[in-house]
Amino acid sequence: MFFQLSLLIALVLCVAGLAYKVWTWLSVSVSATEKEAGYSPGQRASAVLGGLVRAVFSRKIWAMLRALILDGLLQARSLKHSVLAWAAHILVFSGFTGLLLLHALGTQITDNLFRNYYPTVDPWLWLRDAMGVMVMVGVCIIIARRILVPGLRMTTQRADRLAIILLAVIMLSGFGLQAVKITSAHEYQRMVEEYSMVESPEEKLALRSVWAADYGVVFPAGQTSTEPEVLELGRELNQDSCVECHAPAQHAFASYGLSRIIAPVALALDRANMPQILYYIHFLACFLGLAILPFTKFLHMLTAPLLMGFNAVVGRAEMDPAAKAFYRALELDACTHCGTCSVHCSVAPAVRVIPNQTILPSEKLAALGGLVRASNGNGPDPATVRQGAYVCTDCGRCTRLCPVGINLRDLWAALKEDLECKGLGKPLPEMASAAWQAAEDSRQQAQVKVDTRALRKTLGYSAQGANFSECYSCKTCTNACPLVFRSEHPADELDLLPHQVIFSVAVGMKEEAMGSRMVWNCLTCYQCQEACPNLVPITDIFYELRNMAAKEAREREAGA
Repeated sequence: MFFQLSLLIALVLCVAGLAYKVWTWLSVSVSATEKEAGYSPGQRASAVLGGLVRAVFSRKIWAMLRALILDGLLQARSLKHSVLAWAAHILVFSGFTGLLLLHALGTQITDNLFRNYYPTVDPWLWLRDAMGVMVMVGVCIIIARRILVPGLRMTTQRADRLAIILLAVIMLSGFGLQAVKITSAHEYQRMVEEYSMVESPEEKLALRSVWAADYGVVFPAGQTSTEPEVLELGRELNQDSCVECHAPAQHAFASYGLSRIIAPVALALDRANMPQILYYIHFLACFLGLAILPFTKFLHMLTAPLLMGFNAVVGRAEMDPAAKAFYRALELDACTHCGTCSVHCSVAPAVRVIPNQTILPSEKLAALGGLVRASNGNGPDPATVRQGAYVCTDCGRCTRLCPVGINLRDLWAALKEDLECKGLGKPLPEMASAAWQAAEDSRQQAQVKVDTRALRKTLGYSAQGANFSECYSCKTCTNACPLVFRSEHPADELDLLPHQVIFSVAVGMKEEAMGSRMVWNCLTCYQCQEACPNLVPITDIFYELRNMAAKEAREREAGA
């Protein structure tokens, strides 16, 4: 009764949570344009369903199926950037799906698909343990990566720990339950009373002895025998009564191994009714996961396939505006917080200097979700989000690497549009203007004092920042720069050309370099850096100069 009631409550909470999520996808707006347009839930639903129907009944269905198989089931996008991340996800996904079908829904699904299905016989007994081991190995890889990979360690939040702990509790309680059932004399007695036809004391002793010797059940002293005749009789009885429904316990290899470890205390665990306790922990943890699924990262199991399928057939630029509003809202709930975007973000090192987590794409996406859903001003600080939004270079690497296909670049554009409407637009013009004014004194100097070492010490926010001394002014960077190429009079429009900026840095002309429009108008396309024959990290140095200007501006404000 308690089991059914708990399951019913979990299902109701899960369905209610999913309904709430669907409503938010149909109603919340990410960008200012969508808020102004005011697309109704009906318009969004109609646009999305219409797009899906048109895709399903066209040749695009193959592209959709390909994306669902390669990117959804086989996680090809994840494999491109990390074999370990791919292995962890595949192990957890495959193992958990198998356990769901063979174990949790065994009587509803597997029993109808396979004749003579019985969970305690092979291959199902072995498969259940194998899939449990797959999940545990995947969880261990996830924990190891979260600890050892600096970018992941930095982005690990309470929700990630909760998901890992919940998975671990479900799996460990499952293995523990199976192990204590293997050793439990009470469980053995219950099965004998329910299913066995053995009645005489001699036959009961023989069967107990065989289950102690061959199946690992731990009985109190004096209740079993090691006499060959007794064991022979027991094996005959076991063959007649038990083998059809029970494979050897050793075939549940992981649980059996655990049962050998706890065997010395098995009688005490049996007296403490541990099988029942672990049973409650196991199914209540499963039901808790089901109930909170709509509000955890596990929701991506539902949102990611929808997103991948639709992205495969319709580009964001060609998408119906009402459908785009739906998918932007959906993307806020599709993130698995795997941290891939943050690990590979080109401006992630800036967090060492600017203590703002929203610089990292994964945290910025969470902050964007908080801003969109905020009410009564209880969301994240818009000024903090603005700083994270505009440190971004829009290089698009996070979008290309996202395992679930979230178009982060599109979301960043929507975020900036919304912030601008709130009076929190691009901050660089303010800093560029301050840097330009700070460079006035330097520009008026007739003679410049050259100091090639002072700026080298200052320009050290990143490991690459001090490499400007390798430049020999070949002007390859300037010739590769698209900003220079499109300028009619580059020297007038940009103050300094890329090679001149690097030269200014080399001779210690800090204000000239920081105040040049070349540094502030840079597209951060990295073409100069990639073309440099001497591997000078030119774009990174431009970032360093911007950061220095911002830092000095803050210090001036604080001093004022």
